[in-house]
Amino acid sequence: MKIAVVAAETLPFSKSGGLADYVYSLSNALSASGHEVDVMTPDYGASTASGGESYTVNGMTFGVTSQKTGGWSALKLSNSDLFGRKDMYGYDDDDRRFAYFAAAAAEIASARSYDIVHCNDWQSGFIPLLLKQKGDASHSVYTIHNLQFQGNSPPSIMGEIGINQSYFDIEGIEFYGKASAMKAGIVYSDRIVTVSPTYSREIQTGRYGFGMDGIIRKHSGRLTGILNGIDYKMWDPSADALLPSNYGMTAMDGKASCKSALQRTFSLPQVKRPLIVSIGRLWEQKGIDLLIDALDSIEGGFQFIILGTGDKELMNKIQERASTDINVRAVLRYDEQLAHRMYAGSDIFAMPSRFEPCGLSQMICMRYGSVPVVRKTGGLADTVMDFDPDTGEGNGFVFEDESAEQLAYALTRAVKTFQSVETWSGLVRNCMSSDHSWEASAKEYEMLYAEISRPKVS
Repeated sequence: MKIAVVAAETLPFSKSGGLADYVYSLSNALSASGHEVDVMTPDYGASTASGGESYTVNGMTFGVTSQKTGGWSALKLSNSDLFGRKDMYGYDDDDRRFAYFAAAAAEIASARSYDIVHCNDWQSGFIPLLLKQKGDASHSVYTIHNLQFQGNSPPSIMGEIGINQSYFDIEGIEFYGKASAMKAGIVYSDRIVTVSPTYSREIQTGRYGFGMDGIIRKHSGRLTGILNGIDYKMWDPSADALLPSNYGMTAMDGKASCKSALQRTFSLPQVKRPLIVSIGRLWEQKGIDLLIDALDSIEGGFQFIILGTGDKELMNKIQERASTDINVRAVLRYDEQLAHRMYAGSDIFAMPSRFEPCGLSQMICMRYGSVPVVRKTGGLADTVMDFDPDTGEGNGFVFEDESAEQLAYALTRAVKTFQSVETWSGLVRNCMSSDHSWEASAKEYEMLYAEISRPKVS
């Protein structure tokens, strides 16, 4: 099949979160299966690609350069006004920037005649509608990575990017007086995908639907949940060049060396206490406020390191805690290399998200033999099974309510279990033997593509 994957970010060119990993890993897996894959993404910096085309949307010109990346090609769309900025996101005109990106990507897709155009999140949400409006024969898949961010714009954006005003109604893309890119993707794509089965059910409820639960329920016949995976070549403790020592499930000595090195880096005592870490965006969605509050109630000695950036109020709260607690350290920035060392050097990984469409960190930490403590939601519920010390089954510690008390209790269970070397070793083996590679996920996408590409029987 000839497949276009459209996304606002992808490794190895850009990354702010898990979307970049997802696009990169899915594209690798699809191309390895013999499909012809192009990834359309904004060019946020100076392109090193050769050749080039150009496409114009309402006077806005996009340069398009192609760059081979492994088995697939990146089609990087450049426009200095829209994408030549310091950051990828966070501007008042983000909705307009990515509406134009979607329109340009739709033009390219029509010109190249793909079998499947796979769009991701609100930044590419207008594409399925634009393709249908053109009468394009491509089939579209729309993956929702986070329903909270919807790309709701003033209706005038429709005229700017060439969407007929007839689509601005309650059955179309109108959403509380705005033109919604997220709703366009949901309503006009051939199939809707979420990045975990549990999240596909959660977004049909008022609690997790962010105002769109009714729309999701209406179109639920086209909705499925496909769990993300992780790239096992990128995340491999036995070969990770960023680690001070490598290790694997049958040779674990290197993990102790990684922990010792991490403790030295952060001037933490070399004591036999569990080292708890948290890595990711410091947002309320991630339950970081619950985690900070829970630290005082964990029973038993532990050390704690947190890495990430995000909400300024939360960052200040974390910094204050780190400055007054000799067992707590904070690194308030994005640092990919340090993240690898923290996964490897930690014993316990805290991920108390209020909601989590899929999550990759819990899969990565298990690959590195760090035991996850998670809230039962979204992809966390699909990948982490609560540990039963009596049977030895399970690969983490799970709590249900959005409360610091329940989180503290789950962390206490983990800290106390750590004291039993034999029990803990078995739990770590359970984590490291969990299979969260991309192979199974990619096969599900291939079956979905094949299903919607099949000629309809009249």
